[in-house]
Amino acid sequence: MLVIRLFATLLWFGVSAGLLTYAVHDLNVRDAPTSSVEGTVIAHRQESHMSSQDPEPHFTYFITVRGAAGDFEFGNGQQAIDTEPGTPVVVQVSTVTGEIVFLRKGTTVVDLRNTVTTDVVLIVFGTVGLLIALVRELVIDDYTCPRWLGFVVGALAAACGGWLALMLP
Repeated sequence: MLVIRLFATLLWFGVSAGLLTYAVHDLNVRDAPTSSVEGTVIAHRQESHMSSQDPEPHFTYFITVRGAAGDFEFGNGQQAIDTEPGTPVVVQVSTVTGEIVFLRKGTTVVDLRNTVTTDVVLIVFGTVGLLIALVRELVIDDYTCPRWLGFVVGALAAACGGWLALMLP
């Protein structure tokens, strides 16, 4: 019974802290500094994807940009990036992740970052999970091991879960 309790504590604290840390890390990376790459669109295409849950096709739009450093292609599900060849564009690249976060064509700016909603939901779930884990450790009446052991294991699991979340891309 002791092993099961310690394993449950480890999972509860570790997963909750991992979710919380990953979401906060993702929000920090979202607003990282960017570098600009100017170029001209030389090609564009779209790919259709079918889902078993949705009868409507989903499209991914790709453009190829020729810049000073060479040609590069990127794609996204937003139709706003579909640009005709010959159009001058400015691409903002994150200096932290190397991903393209903004596309500017003329006066139109297309934000290619993920929405904040997913990160906020992860933060809420992670916080609620940590609070439930703490209350669970305070309420549990298991005298086979001291209560402080559950808190120590929980703190170690939270630290490991946070570390793991920060190591994920």
